[in-house]
Amino acid sequence: MKRIFVFLLVFLPIFVMAQEPVGFTADRPGSTTSVDVLPRGRVQWETGIGWERSKLEGPAKNTWTMNTSLLRWGISSSAELRLQADWLYSSADGDHSSGLSDVALGAKVHLFEGWKAVPEVSLLANVLIPGGSNAHFLPHEWGGQLGILFENKLTPWFSLGYEGDLIWSDNSRPTFFYGVCLSFDLTDRLFLVLEEYNSNTTDGTKSCSEISLGYMLSPRVQIDLGTDINLNHPGRYRNLMVGIAWQIL
Repeated sequence: MKRIFVFLLVFLPIFVMAQEPVGFTADRPGSTTSVDVLPRGRVQWETGIGWERSKLEGPAKNTWTMNTSLLRWGISSSAELRLQADWLYSSADGDHSSGLSDVALGAKVHLFEGWKAVPEVSLLANVLIPGGSNAHFLPHEWGGQLGILFENKLTPWFSLGYEGDLIWSDNSRPTFFYGVCLSFDLTDRLFLVLEEYNSNTTDGTKSCSEISLGYMLSPRVQIDLGTDINLNHPGRYRNLMVGIAWQIL
């Protein structure tokens, strides 16, 4: 997997540098989702690898995200289809498990362009696909996600995004996710993302902050690096994520 990722970083920009700029938008880095949709006919693959070490639920557990992938396809000027899936490997107290996680099929629809102080608005909807009895990270029953996305482009180099989602799976009571994202264009290629996001569940509220850097290698290829801080227990959780978004078509 590491060799594949290095290959993508080194050689993909060569293939795309000669192509004309396009309406590029990525839903990474970060945990919140952009209001932007892909232009009609465009196909984009967003993937990455990550590591986390958590002592939030007992002994230290290390989890490696070997591949977190989101495939997006623009089907109109205001809508895209989405397919996502992660592959995880987890180790704790000598026990090891691996498998698919967060498999979902859905769509994002741009509803309103925004005007002055009124934000842009998009709708996100996903069907969460369950796994079998041997699945370690997938839910046992079908679930769903419904989110409303907002963004204010405050200046040509600074934007404010925020969203709220209801997520339900294996539990009759849905999880409420909400987050705020600040995005700064440091140069014409380099940008900084600061986020604060929360998940309300039956076990309480999980609050995190995230800081990420992204860099446009070409008009069609973006790389990024980020880390989270668990605000509930900052000393018991750490992680690191690196990824790439590539507009294939």
